[in-house]
Amino acid sequence: MKLQHKNTLIIVTGGPGTGKSYAAKKICEEIQDLDILSYDKLKEMEWDRFGFDNKQQKDRLNRFSLEEFYLSLQKMMWEGKTILIEYPFNHRHKDALTDLVTQYHYRAITILLHGDWRTIYERGLDRDKSQDTPRHPGHLTNTYHIENTVSPRDLIPDAVLSYEEFRADIDRKIYDIRLGQTISVDVTDFSKVDFSDLFKKIQEADQA
Repeated sequence: MKLQHKNTLIIVTGGPGTGKSYAAKKICEEIQDLDILSYDKLKEMEWDRFGFDNKQQKDRLNRFSLEEFYLSLQKMMWEGKTILIEYPFNHRHKDALTDLVTQYHYRAITILLHGDWRTIYERGLDRDKSQDTPRHPGHLTNTYHIENTVSPRDLIPDAVLSYEEFRADIDRKIYDIRLGQTISVDVTDFSKVDFSDLFKKIQEADQA
């Protein structure tokens, strides 16, 4: 499938554990000539590069990575690429993304992943404990240096939220950023997600 408008920005957002990376991978497999940019990947690269000893240092690296993300996105837009970005983008990111979309005359399509938050939270915990597809340990701890990396079973997950904290974070951040046309996808049960229908809706939004 090829999009009609080359200057299109697909934004995959939603709370933690909603499967943004998996959804982004499926979309990139379907849509031709789509370049992906992940804020999480940039953060993980900087975590490996510098490491951090506490939450303050980690937050500083995250802010640096966000600046790097926006510079990378701006360069891709200047080059006229068709782009997919994925991260829990929320209302704090909306103005910066809107400015870039406006400046470079891009068409935005937002894919909002949502569902039953208790189910999604529990699925996220299972993912964090998985030995098959382990997450970068920087997501789970406030102390990380690549040279001291331990196995997931020995990691002390001091950055993992309780369900109450997770739920409050969902309500506070507001992932429904409404940038361009929004396509909502219920991912409570990922096995029931109709990706063919999602691809069709993306194509319709691109042609609107």
